[in-house]
Formats: sequence, C-alpha cells, structure tokens
Amino acid sequence: MYISLAASALALFSLASGQLANYGGFTASSPTDAMTIGSIHNVLALFNLALDSKNFEALRDVYTADVKARVARVPTNDLDSLIKFYNGTALGDVVTQHTAHTIFVYDLQRESAKSISYANALYFSKVQEGQIFARDVDSFYERYDDVWQRQKDGRWLIKERSINIYAQVGNSSLVPPTQPTFNTSKV
Repeated sequence: MYISLAASALALFSLASGQLANYGGFTASSPTDAMTIGSIHNVLALFNLALDSKNFEALRDVYTADVKARVARVPTNDLDSLIKFYNGTALGDVVTQHTAHTIFVYDLQRESAKSISYANALYFSKVQEGQIFARDVDSFYERYDDVWQRQKDGRWLIKERSINIYAQVGNSSLVPPTQPTFNTSKV
C-alpha cells in the first residue's frame, strides 16, 4: 500500500516527538490515523485519475457497492448505477483534468471517517490542427463531502458523497449535455 509523503511525515513526527499534530480541532492521535488519512488521500487521487483516463471500472476501488451519491443532478444508489452514469456521458470525447485539494479528514473511527475536499474539474477543447495545446477550457469549482467506510480487507472506500458545485467558469459548450451547468444540490 502506498502512503503519501505527508502522512508518513506526520506519523514519523508523532512518533519521534511524542507530540500530536493538531488540525483546527482535529488531532491525529496516532500513526494509524496518519496512515488512514494517507490512504483516503490516495483514494481521492484515484477517483480523479479514473475520470480523466475514462477507466470508470476503477471506481470500484473508490466507492462501496452501495454508495449513495449525486453526480450532475443524478442521484445514484449503488456503484453499478454510478459507473453506468459515467459510461453514458460524453466524457470519453472530452479531455478532462480533475483535481482534489484542501483535503480534510476528520471524525476518524475504527470503521468510518469523514472528509471534506475541494476540487476542480476542467474540460478542454480539442486541439486543432496547427495548435500545440487546447485554446479553450470550462472549469468547475466543487466541494465533496464524503463518508468513508473501512472494508474487511482494510481499504477505505466512499460510502456517501455530497457534491456542491460552487461555480462554472469558461466555455460551457465544452461540457457534454449530460454534465451539469450549475448544481448546488447535496445528497
């Protein structure tokens, strides 16, 4: 299992100094907490990579089978419905770049955790003949509120996801019709 550098550093600092790292009221009280946080960060990265590579089957390593999520105003009640949704979008025809940042993991329990992360989704125009790179982009500014569940094999997967899209900026004609133009709904 790959653990992020930040999580490793936090675990080593906690062990070496005997001190606890405090994050705005949340305290990572053990190296186990730091490893959990690192694992959750990696799953969030996998979500972005799965969307950008159009490998929607990889979402099986992101969500539980019974995930409750709302994506593009479409509520889903299980993972197969969510994958079917992504396969049915025109994302395969559009170059995208999804990123997650400002990831805050809290309410760590033995079998569950919660996280808040901010994200950006970028949709790029196709590169025209004679161009070196895309000339147009549409950007979404989002927040994900996730509830995580630890699996029997030790992996952490998203059980519930609420998405709040704060803004859309750019050329909205780049976004497939099945994608949102603006959405403030939560699951």
